[in-house]
Amino acid sequence: MKTIKFKLLTMFLIAPLFVLAQESPTEILNVKLAKTPIEFIQARNQLERLSLTTTQNWHTYYYLAYCDIQLSFMLPIKEDKIRYLTNAENYLKMLSDIKEVDPSELNTLKGFRLYAMIASDPQTNGPKYCGEITMYYEKALQMNANNPRAILLLALFKNDMANFMHQKYENLANDLDKAAKLLANEEITSIKPTWGKEWIERGQKGK
Repeated sequence: MKTIKFKLLTMFLIAPLFVLAQESPTEILNVKLAKTPIEFIQARNQLERLSLTTTQNWHTYYYLAYCDIQLSFMLPIKEDKIRYLTNAENYLKMLSDIKEVDPSELNTLKGFRLYAMIASDPQTNGPKYCGEITMYYEKALQMNANNPRAILLLALFKNDMANFMHQKYENLANDLDKAAKLLANEEITSIKPTWGKEWIERGQKGK
């Protein structure tokens, strides 16, 4: 009887710690709440300091790469865009060596970086990365068919390609709606990736 009571007490004590471990630390939460270049730079600097002082899981490098990709879209100077995208590439290489990384989220972020590369220089990088970006998104969906970030980013890319060919991607609305419903069920306080809503809005404006 004492053994059962002890096990139950241990479970009640450990459970809150397990929940806490699944929640975002302040540094990651600040990334998720960032909207402006200054906020992303501040959040990125916090994460970078954290990475130098503690033993990290894959989330730290994931969000550092994510910050750098987002900044490449926001900053007007091409040299700054390339610098941040190079940083993102280095973090993605680190992520590839961590076995605990979510492979669907990793491949989505790799595709997202190439999307940013194309945005920074469409004429040069469009033909260069067109096939590779699709490969990453499709690989991400093979690993998790309900990854909203892979769904919406692949849809946006297909729509961009259709527009370039003076055509229309007929499934854009359905894909964005599916991604939006999946995103609505994600908790921002979770350490897991939850970004993407702002890209849903961009896609809806571009329909």
